[in-house]
This record gives sequence, C-alpha cells and structure tokens, in this order.
Amino acid sequence: MDDMIYKLMRPSEWAALEAEGATDGSAADRADGFVHFSDASQLAGTLQRHFAGEDGLLLVAVDVGAAGPALRWEA
Repeated sequence: MDDMIYKLMRPSEWAALEAEGATDGSAADRADGFVHFSDASQLAGTLQRHFAGEDGLLLVAVDVGAAGPALRWEA
C-alpha cells in the first residue's frame, strides 16, 4: 500500500478548501457521505470516469498516516 492517497479537485472545490481550511468534498462525496480518495493505481480510472474533459483539475496528495483513524479503505 502507498503512503499517499490522492484527491482530484475542481478549481472551485480547491478555492473553497483554501477559504474554509477544510472540505466535505465534492457534490458526489457529500451525496455518498464521505470524501473519496484514490491510491496511485486508481488515479487514471478516477480521472477517466469522473473528470473526463475537465480542465484545471488539481491533484492533492495526502499522507495516509496524517489522515488519522477516520480513514477507511473500500475493497
């Protein structure tokens, strides 16, 4: 398992994170009740499935150890 997880963010989502100092994620994250992250092997698929054709995306890297006990892994 990688030591990093990744979050693709739209510019507006990043701006909200910067302004508020925290995020509850994208509309899809809020609908699902948790913030989705990808490991390195999942990034290309996440990009193709959820962000195809979008410009200006930001890739945020998060240290798994810093994520704390709230981090849950899906199969």
